[in-house]
Amino acid sequence: MINLKNFDNIRIVALISVLLLHTCLGNLGVDKFMIDMSELSLNSNYNQLLLNASYLNFFKCGTVLFFIISGFLFEKQFPTFNVFTFFIKKKAKSLLRPYLILFVIPTIILIWIIEPNVGRKEEYDFYLFFIKTIQNIFLTNYWFVPALFVTLIINYFIKSENLFKSLIFFSVIWLISYVNMYCHFVLTSHTVWFIGFFFVFALGRLMFVYNEKIASFRFMNKNNLILATILFYILSNIESMIILEYWHNTDYVNTLRIGNILYSFALFFLLNLFFNKLNFVLPINVSFYFIYLVHPFVMRLPSILWFANDLHELEYPLQYIYNIAHFLEVITICFVLQKIFFKLHFKSKYLSQYVFKK
Repeated sequence: MINLKNFDNIRIVALISVLLLHTCLGNLGVDKFMIDMSELSLNSNYNQLLLNASYLNFFKCGTVLFFIISGFLFEKQFPTFNVFTFFIKKKAKSLLRPYLILFVIPTIILIWIIEPNVGRKEEYDFYLFFIKTIQNIFLTNYWFVPALFVTLIINYFIKSENLFKSLIFFSVIWLISYVNMYCHFVLTSHTVWFIGFFFVFALGRLMFVYNEKIASFRFMNKNNLILATILFYILSNIESMIILEYWHNTDYVNTLRIGNILYSFALFFLLNLFFNKLNFVLPINVSFYFIYLVHPFVMRLPSILWFANDLHELEYPLQYIYNIAHFLEVITICFVLQKIFFKLHFKSKYLSQYVFKK
């Protein structure tokens, strides 16, 4: 069965996957890809793009895992959500308060004060300031928090008995976003099409309702889940190459691809099975939400240094080593900042108690 005690460990896998994606250094093959898309199959960079996709797709499971867990826990707690205002306040405190203090406010300070006066000292009018602020808040690595908050609000009004109806409706929305990846009518980024994750959230809710029935499926054994995870991962890579080569869409590792969603669900069940047998607890105290919120700020300086030394232009498979090294560098700095932050006092309380107050 899907066991709640495994969720913390699955979250660790999900967050590490997200960080490994965000700390991935752009390589020469991807950067030069835009030069001639029509001759991609003859381009020497094609193998580089395939290897880049294999790296990215391996860690593309993180966001889907988070939505599955969120949907499962939402349905578990759903009977307690009696008053909408209480529900909103609770979620705002746990999700939006840290998001506002540790990301939105520092981002505004960075864009409106630091960037215009440090370095190149570019001059922006109010319109450009506003656009840059919106882009940094909603179209970067931080899209997930407001997207999850909106998902929670919408699902508050969907009763458990209507989950299948909502699943059909949300699946149609996802299907439109999926077709758009190939036809590219409008922007395809999952940060724009975050409503495509609604059906993943609904499936997470249904997984709680039918947990016992799912556990009785004969398919749910280790060997089958390992095989399914591998096959869906291969499918995800094939799909990326089709989107890239035949449909000329640079968003070829979009999280909402069917291959990646199937891979993520298979991995979820495999991880649940694995952690059912392994009682794993991190030996150190880590605030993963804090690390998630500060890691893009931390990434800026190391990334500049890597790019200044042309380390982002190394070819695969050597690029794998530098991607992992960059990740370790960023996660280490984030962890040090966490240790410092959680020791700071303001009046009679730790500063973290004000930020992460529930």
